[in-house]
Amino acid sequence: DSSNVEQLCLDFTLPGHPQIELKPGGSSINVTGENRAEYLRRVVEVTLVEAVAPQLDAFRSAFKELLPVETCRIWSEQELAFIIVGSSVQEDSFWNMEHLSSKIKAQHGYTADSRCFTDLLTFLAGLSPDNRRNFLMFATGAPTLPLGGFGGLKPPLTVVKKEAPPAPLTPDDFMPSVMTCANYLKLPEYSSFEILKQKLDLAMREGQCAFLLS
Repeated sequence: DSSNVEQLCLDFTLPGHPQIELKPGGSSINVTGENRAEYLRRVVEVTLVEAVAPQLDAFRSAFKELLPVETCRIWSEQELAFIIVGSSVQEDSFWNMEHLSSKIKAQHGYTADSRCFTDLLTFLAGLSPDNRRNFLMFATGAPTLPLGGFGGLKPPLTVVKKEAPPAPLTPDDFMPSVMTCANYLKLPEYSSFEILKQKLDLAMREGQCAFLLS
């Protein structure tokens, strides 16, 4: 209710930045139950629109040096997004076996015919869009692919065999690890597809945005 809002002692300035007024004289206007909707609207506008306007203007200015903005009208919103931020995880053509097997490299202990490598490709081909994003974040550090899908990665995504541990440990006891700066996936030679799926699911969920598995 309005009394609870007033107990917060808010005024029409940007939270954390009292020098930025949300409206003229905002520092002397208290937030009440009657004007809280306006306050919330102005916080969103200032934070998400006005605060980034200089950066957007700079981006537009630099973009115009390469291509007139009006020319971009020949593309749909989705096509333009692909050009600027990369291919969507919704693009199934980049996640079928044909594309994956031709663009992902097997090296240093694996070949294109290695069972564990083909299990990996099968795993990738069966991912949902959300898990595709999780895998990309884990393996490359980015949530999308560049133009051309996996073929646009530079360097290409490369899968190598992780060194076998000393007995009595086995590869099944270890997690995959990555070097995101080089798109380099170090994959233990798991004994089955089920183990590979279990380990990669865990790595994708827990290893992205951290150096735990690098």
